[in-house]
Amino acid sequence: MTAPSITAFRGRPLLAATLIVVDRSHSTPRILMGRRRSDAVFLPDKYVFPGGRLEAGDGEVDVAGSLADHDRDCLVRGVRDCDPERGMRAFAAAALRETFEETGYLVAMAGGETTVGIDGDWDRVLRSGLKPDVSQIKYIARAITPPGRPRRYDTRFFLAEASAIRAVLPRTDGELSEIGWFALDHLSAHDLPSITRMVLEDLRAALSDRPPGEIPFYFWRSGAFRRVVLKGRGRTA
Repeated sequence: MTAPSITAFRGRPLLAATLIVVDRSHSTPRILMGRRRSDAVFLPDKYVFPGGRLEAGDGEVDVAGSLADHDRDCLVRGVRDCDPERGMRAFAAAALRETFEETGYLVAMAGGETTVGIDGDWDRVLRSGLKPDVSQIKYIARAITPPGRPRRYDTRFFLAEASAIRAVLPRTDGELSEIGWFALDHLSAHDLPSITRMVLEDLRAALSDRPPGEIPFYFWRSGAFRRVVLKGRGRTA
């Protein structure tokens, strides 16, 4: 059962987290993505980053390392939890858990001697001694699904390098199909949600010349799309 601290209240979007894994070893960066099943209620047949809603235990996971100070300051804004540290852990842990469950990629995990026998089970991963290493991920965006959609999410997006992949396991939860690495320059030809296209454009800038630490927040207000830049504990600009 989902804990009260991460349950969607009436009228509020569900809390969610996404991980963008980028492989920069090629001339054009490649992004880990998958296609959602055609029978999915939310975004059927769309190509998306791995991710999903927060679960009850995500905030209790023992993590290694910490986010950069600016990332922490920006992430804590809007955390709906009486314990902001637990709320931040929940987002980071959920991004890594969902990536593991949906793609089989175990990313940004510290400690532990082996991944043998964990068989795609997140609880076994944690019991093996592995911990989400949040020092290997960056907080890069936040987006809220516009009103009127079948489901609405308040999603935090994180970024990890492909070098942070610890292991690849064959079993996934079946949420995504056609999982693979897609060249950033060619992704526009795929069927992408509009918010994914926006995040990818900002990601392209972040990988080149965007000001360091700029974290966009996408949302809809009074029928209009807005993009602001998060400014930590201060106000957005």
